Amino acid sequence: MKSNLITLVAVGLALLSPNAMATSIDFRHEYKHSTDRHASRVKIGHTFDKKYAVSLELKYKGKDAEFMKDLHFNGAELAFGYKLKLNDQWTLSPGLPIEVSSSGNKTYKPQLRLTYYPGNIQGLSISGRYRLDMKPSEDIKRLRHRFTTNIGYKYQNWSLGLEGNYYYADHSDYILFNNKRTNYETNLTAHYKAGKWTPWVEFGDVLVDSHTSQRELRSRVGIRYSF
Repeated sequence: MKSNLITLVAVGLALLSPNAMATSIDFRHEYKHSTDRHASRVKIGHTFDKKYAVSLELKYKGKDAEFMKDLHFNGAELAFGYKLKLNDQWTLSPGLPIEVSSSGNKTYKPQLRLTYYPGNIQGLSISGRYRLDMKPSEDIKRLRHRFTTNIGYKYQNWSLGLEGNYYYADHSDYILFNNKRTNYETNLTAHYKAGKWTPWVEFGDVLVDSHTSQRELRSRVGIRYSF
């Protein structure tokens, strides 16, 4: 596990060039209200020439998911992305996040996003993304499909977003929610940019357990510093 983490961090740091066009550090803490569970992460991201992107995310949580109690490593993710501008209204963004769990298992997440910016409504964006979660070490839980729709709106220093996710397991025995191979998730976000700092919040409707129909509120609060 240590070698996997060291390799992941080393590759990420090797790609952090001082000539990057934009750099950000983002801290996030989340709380799941019904199950009373806390988790946090720190994410460092860079974009190059407004096209290429790389980010490194380190996750951690407290003992028994309690708030900041006996914090320990809870996984990491290294992500690569590219933004291709098709014209003034359309962009295509392929990407590849690679996640390493606390036990050392890897998940590869190739994805493709198409974004549309309506010319008659300034600040509005609509996008769709397909992602395939691949776990080489698993048998039944090897493949999961994820379809995402995002609607975003920017006005002055505010950014608002609505996201919907639909999950579909490739294997019929891969249970995601309510003893079925499908699941869904919705998120509402709000960001406020104040100079180099951007505080933000997110509220999501997520599952409680894959074998029940119970849902719960997941609240996230974060702050990003850009330079």
